Amino acid sequence: MALNVDPATATFPAAGGNAKHSLISLADTRLAFKVKSSNNECYRVRPVYGFIGSKATVVLDIMRMAGPPKEDKFVIQWAEVPEEETDPMAPFKAGAQAGEVILPTKAE
Repeated sequence: MALNVDPATATFPAAGGNAKHSLISLADTRLAFKVKSSNNECYRVRPVYGFIGSKATVVLDIMRMAGPPKEDKFVIQWAEVPEEETDPMAPFKAGAQAGEVILPTKAE
């Protein structure tokens, strides 16, 4: 696996809240990433797209708005990209996804 998420799960109160998770690159190359949510009505995440350098870390800010208790997930897709790539969306538009990591999420 070239990308890890820490912590590996997220739990929020149904009334809403915030959390920070680290995307940790284990790759020897630069990665582009894209974050997808199973529940866009209750969750906001920043950044949605971005780059992670070799062996580097990027912080994801996740915000949950008030809503019914529910289990959801974030899917973080990644692809290896060259250093000269400037658009983190481009590899995914071109279908270059190399892998993904699931972040299980629960509101209770």
